[in-house]
Amino acid sequence: MSEIQVSEFKTYEEEVAFWDNLDTAPFMEDDSEWFRFEIAEKRAIRVAILPELAEELARRAHIHGVSVGTLVNVSLLEHLREPPTTA
Repeated sequence: MSEIQVSEFKTYEEEVAFWDNLDTAPFMEDDSEWFRFEIAEKRAIRVAILPELAEELARRAHIHGVSVGTLVNVSLLEHLREPPTTA
């Protein structure tokens, strides 16, 4: 495994360019485990929303300074944490 040799940078932009373009592969230990991730395959789903609901969601998201997606996800999580009601 090699060590990264970092020079003095004259500007912030020069340093940014260095780190943005650095290939770190030669500096990593080859233990064959470094890039192993065990995650469940998850996908976002799309749901049709009535136009008047979309407008209200957009209005409320703007008030809270978040995206519509964030507002919907938080609202759904809060709702799903409530105990289910029996019909």
